[in-house]
Amino acid sequence: MENGQKTISDLFDGRTIFHIPQYQRAYAWEEPQLEDFVDDLENQKLDKDYFFGTILFQNKGRSGSFENIDIVDGQQRITTLIIFMKLLLDRLEDHEDVAILRDTYIRYHGEYKLRVLQDDNDFFQSYILEDNPISKDSVRTPSQERLLNAKHYLNQRLEKYSSETLREFNEKIERTKVLTYSVEDAAEATLIFETTNDRGKSLTNLEKTKSFLMYKTYLASGDDNLESDLNTLQSRFGAIYREFETIKDRLNNDENPILQYHFTAFENWWAVRDIPSYVPMIKDKVNNLVIDNELEARKFIDRYSRELRESFEHMRVLLLNRESHLLDIFALNRPGVFYPLLLKTHKLDDSDGKQNFKRVARLVEIICFRVFGIRRRRSNTGRTQMYHLARDFDGDFEGLINGLRWFVGDRCNDDEFQGYLLSPYFYREVGRDDQRYLFYKYENHLRTNEQPKFSPMSNDEFVSRDSKTRFSIEHIIPQNPQESKVVEEGSDCPEMTEQFQKESLHAIGNLTIDPQSANSSKGNHPFEYKDQNYFRKAPLKTQNELSDFLNLKTERWDSESIRQRAEKIVQFALDYWDPRKV
Repeated sequence: MENGQKTISDLFDGRTIFHIPQYQRAYAWEEPQLEDFVDDLENQKLDKDYFFGTILFQNKGRSGSFENIDIVDGQQRITTLIIFMKLLLDRLEDHEDVAILRDTYIRYHGEYKLRVLQDDNDFFQSYILEDNPISKDSVRTPSQERLLNAKHYLNQRLEKYSSETLREFNEKIERTKVLTYSVEDAAEATLIFETTNDRGKSLTNLEKTKSFLMYKTYLASGDDNLESDLNTLQSRFGAIYREFETIKDRLNNDENPILQYHFTAFENWWAVRDIPSYVPMIKDKVNNLVIDNELEARKFIDRYSRELRESFEHMRVLLLNRESHLLDIFALNRPGVFYPLLLKTHKLDDSDGKQNFKRVARLVEIICFRVFGIRRRRSNTGRTQMYHLARDFDGDFEGLINGLRWFVGDRCNDDEFQGYLLSPYFYREVGRDDQRYLFYKYENHLRTNEQPKFSPMSNDEFVSRDSKTRFSIEHIIPQNPQESKVVEEGSDCPEMTEQFQKESLHAIGNLTIDPQSANSSKGNHPFEYKDQNYFRKAPLKTQNELSDFLNLKTERWDSESIRQRAEKIVQFALDYWDPRKV
């Protein structure tokens, strides 16, 4: 394909098959980009030139009668354009040249004009370029979902326009200008991509990293190994993109955290207070090596890219893991500080069933709950220490486990842990999610250790956001009984004295978990009403056991009941979150 400026019509004319190479990321455009695409086209005047941008190609030779072209840069725009043209031509059936246009943009003599990434290509052809019936089960990857959403969005936009406007759209597209640059090999493509795309365009840090490393490989490699080195890099980043596609929803579509976790865990950095900044540090390292020792630069790039690919693989395993030790950390919603350590220990643990890693994860859960939850230490107070532990870890699990145990004792020893649990203002001082988590674990302790035994509550039940099943914190003696006028002389509730409010009302022994729907029905009813109508019949053992703590002398739930129950819960917590038992 010749370089230079041409129209879209010229670009697609002929027997050219465009390919998205495997090292590229999958289709990524969403509604904001699609909206801009259509708006730009709509606002363009017929008598004015419209510029589609620069498209970078790599010639891949011929197969039969067709010329094969890899799209090195511009695949999102080209893919969207073809989807748009398919939908537009569906609405221009009366157009005299519609058959020719379909040959030009969609399919020529049985060959589709664009082949996307292998995992998505059959889906793209069967359901995007064709209109075969589709079910939810047919959508297997996030990129397939985005392709389908793009088709739906563009179709909805086109429904709004008159036939005359649709014909104008076709004319505008045919006349739109595009600047093409075609290269013969990966080396030349790397050079051009780096010098045209890392100069202010909106690339992600992962794309910038790939572009930078390929460019530096181009500078550092000799003629004999350049093509091989570039192909290796392309293959690795292709694998990275595919791994990220499976977990992007867990990371808000942002690759930066994994790049940061990898750098923190596996590279040498010496920042003391701040998070090590991986982009400039990697660039400085490689730039200096290219100047001083090209062979060492190649070795570093090879190691870094290989280990980065491995980190994306391990992060996929971690984020999609259904084992309890990781689900607990996610349930506490404090994993960020620990991801570098979890990533590195998961990778370096070669024990059966990764038992060493599971011990580390259990200690991380103890720190998350005991230190940052109950003791209320700010998570960033231990960030530097955790990052250093991750960076310096070399496979000595016993040494690491002892260090994590020491961290628990230093930041929240047993006396502090017990003191915060027994605070008379526990309900007000500890975060609601941490309270829920404590009672979730206490409930499972009762289910598995006290007769009659039940199956433990699942993590899915605990993290559910459904108001019918989501658990809230319920006061056993209500907070505002006087407002509801249910505390009367002779009732089972203790007198709501100032002392009771100070010492017992918000204490851990006066709290339990309850589904929100049930909690709202209990409201501020007195204990006797709740006990007879709800607690004895409840599916939760944390509620079933309440009658066991009635004051034997008065047969009432009072301060003594709350004290005794608090002692039982706290003893459980000291035992369950004891780092010495890991």
